[in-house]
Amino acid sequence: MKRLALSAAVLLSLPAFVAAPASARTTIRPYIEAQQVFSADLTGHDQDAVTYTGVAAGVDATLDGTHVQGQIDYRYDHYFSWSHKYRDTDTHQGLGVVTYKPTQSLSFDAAGLATRASGGFGRRAPGYVFGDTTNTQQIYTVQAGPSYATRVGDVGVSADYRFGWTKTGQGSDLDLGPGQPVLQNDFTTISNSVYASVGTDPGGYGLPVGLKLSGGANRDEVHFLDARLDSVFARLDATMPVSDTVALEGGVGWEKNRASSRQILTDAEGNAILDDHRHLQADKSKKRQLTYDQDGLIWDVGVLWRPSSRTSLEVHGGRRYGETVVFGKFEHQINPSSAVEVVAYDDVTSFGRQLTGEIGALPNSFNSFAPPIPTTLAGCVFGANGGQGGCLPALNSVSSDFYRSRGVWANWSAQRGLWTYGIGVGYDHRHYLAPVYGDSIFGVSAANDQSVTINGVAVRKLSASSSVSFNGLAAWYDSDAFDTPAYWVYGGSVSYYRDFGRHLSGTASVSASSSAGDNRDNDVIGTALVSIRYTM
Repeated sequence: MKRLALSAAVLLSLPAFVAAPASARTTIRPYIEAQQVFSADLTGHDQDAVTYTGVAAGVDATLDGTHVQGQIDYRYDHYFSWSHKYRDTDTHQGLGVVTYKPTQSLSFDAAGLATRASGGFGRRAPGYVFGDTTNTQQIYTVQAGPSYATRVGDVGVSADYRFGWTKTGQGSDLDLGPGQPVLQNDFTTISNSVYASVGTDPGGYGLPVGLKLSGGANRDEVHFLDARLDSVFARLDATMPVSDTVALEGGVGWEKNRASSRQILTDAEGNAILDDHRHLQADKSKKRQLTYDQDGLIWDVGVLWRPSSRTSLEVHGGRRYGETVVFGKFEHQINPSSAVEVVAYDDVTSFGRQLTGEIGALPNSFNSFAPPIPTTLAGCVFGANGGQGGCLPALNSVSSDFYRSRGVWANWSAQRGLWTYGIGVGYDHRHYLAPVYGDSIFGVSAANDQSVTINGVAVRKLSASSSVSFNGLAAWYDSDAFDTPAYWVYGGSVSYYRDFGRHLSGTASVSASSSAGDNRDNDVIGTALVSIRYTM
């Protein structure tokens, strides 16, 4: 019940945060649901099959007013097992994105997410609720803060602040064996970010180029060993148009990034002193140890291409974090009901800050395409009515360590006739900046993870009261932290929906999920679900 109250507060508090005015056109539709679920290993490795009875409660809400825009979808599921061999389980799934704009210059933004995600350290996780669920985490995260932008003559001024909070729980610890600690996967991250800029557009004050002076600071705090990541930067950027559709961009500045944590508690011989759960303990009597310390010149050059109001491309390359960086973004509104977006990124970050930044960039109107049977790989959000969406590569792997994350993702959503589509593809590479605990203690310092994820959906409206959806999910994971082989996780589902009136609706769904690789028996978990929902 504590977890239920926590996740509900995370998502349902978003409308209260923006204080929606009475004139807002608000639709709030709470519901309750009963489910019957049957799950079995289709490969025969495990001869048992298990039946679950599920109960769910949730809410779908939209805000569409003069000053407030947003959407919140949240549900809680609890599954009662019919077998004493399997324990009861529950999931929290929800997404909320809300913007409140009391004036033309000031806005307040909030986003929240509750989901389950694959755990870290390159271990497989083909299921959330049924099958091998030992390497999954329940995630709760929120980002919120104000933004201000105005103009004083030819000068534009902007500033924003973002508070981020992320909590992981219900994860299984990783036992490294005798003499080694158990790696703890449950942790909390608090992030604070501030940014400000002042500048002019090309042509301002008669100058042929636009100039912008900007700066910012970030702090991430992870409660595990009191880890911190501090970043500050300042830079000057110039934009020079070379045609009606193309502009050259360049910037130069300075940055400082520092990560540190408490040293671990050890005995006189340097062996870790573990607590009753065999977890590492922090030694607050010792000086903090640096895990990453970098500062110096930053620069990049790039090109901005905007051939129309529907298309934009921005690509930059240069130097940051003491190394070469490449980043960019492409957006194209193919037609009023179809859009594609591609994002390339390169950041030193934490799991919490990466995830809060990703949900903060999502649209405040999206399609709820989550399959009725929970899965591990739905890492993309598709925009409503063919609008822009977004992907969440942070969910590919959960870690309490800081890391450098580089990758690219593409998201396409479309609506045509009776069909609605969405597909997301991404690649993510992480280089971990974990502390070195000593020769006798295992660590993931300098370890690397990489993953490729694909998830897609197609929905066909059959009639005014019925529809069918197809979900496909796949991911490839590789990690050198434990010298384990790479592996695949994949699955799919087909679901049928029907309304039986204003308040009553039903769902029937079948799915299969599995994994391949890592020299283990690869279970194929088949699941069937029927449910009935009452919407208030």
